[in-house]
Amino acid sequence: MEIITLLRNNKEANELLYDLCDIEILQDFKEPQDQHGRLSYSIPGKTFAKDKSGGEYILLQDGSVGHWSSEGQIGRISENLNDFFTFVVNCPYWKNYVVKGPYENIEDLRQFASEIYDEYVEEEQEFWEDDLGEVQKEMSEKIGVSLYNNVPEKVLMKFYHSATREPRMFATYTENDGSKHSNSGSLFET
Repeated sequence: MEIITLLRNNKEANELLYDLCDIEILQDFKEPQDQHGRLSYSIPGKTFAKDKSGGEYILLQDGSVGHWSSEGQIGRISENLNDFFTFVVNCPYWKNYVVKGPYENIEDLRQFASEIYDEYVEEEQEFWEDDLGEVQKEMSEKIGVSLYNNVPEKVLMKFYHSATREPRMFATYTENDGSKHSNSGSLFET
């Protein structure tokens, strides 16, 4: 909660988080998106941030953090707020890492992570005055989270385990006729 409070009170840090990670910290907690009362969640929580496309980051009742995307994907992404901010600062393009295969072998994950990072640096280099690593370092210092050289081992495997563990965070959508549809509760399974 300390990091959320810090970001709510520090406009510069909040704007940097938004520019780097596409995450806007809300000034107050709010109820998660419910699609006009049709969407319910397996684990209650409160939305504390959103992204440009309308997705929400939800602090769950058990202290973990979930994500609901405007495309309907939903699942847990970290065990707590500190892990969440460490994850997004180290992997600001985190949605590109939601591919199950590379997590089965650490060498594959290292290669995959390197390719994703290099691609992101290339795409974003004209946007940043400094290089991406410098911007990540600045953000990590502002909010007090670690920046790692060994992201696959220290960050991505934590993400994968959080996203795939039980109990899963899933959503159930109720149609007009009363029929219900639930997702898998893992961002790695559609």
